Amino acid sequence: AATLSPAASGLKGVPTIKGMSAGNSYLGVRGREDLGGGLRASFQIEGVVLIDNGSAAGFSWNRNNFVGLDGGFGEVKLGFMDTVFKEYGDTLGILGISSGTPVSSSNILRKVGFGTNNAARFHERRANSIRYDSPEFSGIQAAVQVASQENPTANLHPAKTFSLGVKLDKDAFYAALAYELHTNWFGGSVNAPAAMRNNGATERVTSKDTALQATFEYRFSKAHRIEFDVIKKSYDEGAVVANRFQTYKNTAFMVAYDGRITDQVRVMAHYVKSSAGSCTRLAAVCSTAGLEGSQLTAGVSYTLSRRTNLFAVYSLMTNGASARFSASDFGAPTPGEDVRHLLAGISHNF
Repeated sequence: AATLSPAASGLKGVPTIKGMSAGNSYLGVRGREDLGGGLRASFQIEGVVLIDNGSAAGFSWNRNNFVGLDGGFGEVKLGFMDTVFKEYGDTLGILGISSGTPVSSSNILRKVGFGTNNAARFHERRANSIRYDSPEFSGIQAAVQVASQENPTANLHPAKTFSLGVKLDKDAFYAALAYELHTNWFGGSVNAPAAMRNNGATERVTSKDTALQATFEYRFSKAHRIEFDVIKKSYDEGAVVANRFQTYKNTAFMVAYDGRITDQVRVMAHYVKSSAGSCTRLAAVCSTAGLEGSQLTAGVSYTLSRRTNLFAVYSLMTNGASARFSASDFGAPTPGEDVRHLLAGISHNF
């Protein structure tokens, strides 16, 4: 096993199971008010509806929620919302959805393979966010976002997120460059074995996790689109005790296609690959052997109306001997365990 991964047990972490998932079923309300002089106020509240099991916790305001002002200067929003980094990349998705399902590309593209904690993932909504989106000039737009936790401790400053990007969206071409910085999220530590972690240490240790992302999309027509994403991630912690986590770096990429074969039949596919990367520990050897992973997904949908379609999707997530990339709603894989999904369902929008 790689240094940052637990030893492989030879047991399944994800059972063979038939289940139902509705993680992208949601309901929301949004509105705008004209304040005069080109100024408008806006709001949005949105939450997941777990229609598959009707649990008591089946509705929660846990999606993009904000209040804002927009005008000739652009738009300012305050609230709980997707980061710029998340929004500017992975534009196609499967069935137009890039997260929240077992076949989402973000499960490999935007996280590490040696743990299952999302503190290392660059695909999140952030609480206490302030976001500014510039006006659009000839298809070019920029955005910047700052978010902070509100829970300082004796040893650590609150975790913060800084996310920014610029995009060009014009005619047949889309291109975006985005950058995100996490301070004191300890994305490396919380996914490493307990003895290597810095986040619970009495020493005043800080962390700096960064990601740089480039996205390109080309639309051959309204019916056929391709996308390419590449992301370089880096996790850096100021370890002061021997053997503890210091750094991890890796690169991941994705190619995707979405197209209509007929007016009613739509096909989509993506291939995602993450490298094993490199790592260091303070005064100790660190190996990343087997931390690579990949995901191949293909699907088809059949349109019944403008708002309703039937779909089927197959996905294979292949983990290296030490990796634990996870896409399952039914458990986290053990090191080296591959995960296969076959999904069929109904999509209805209103």
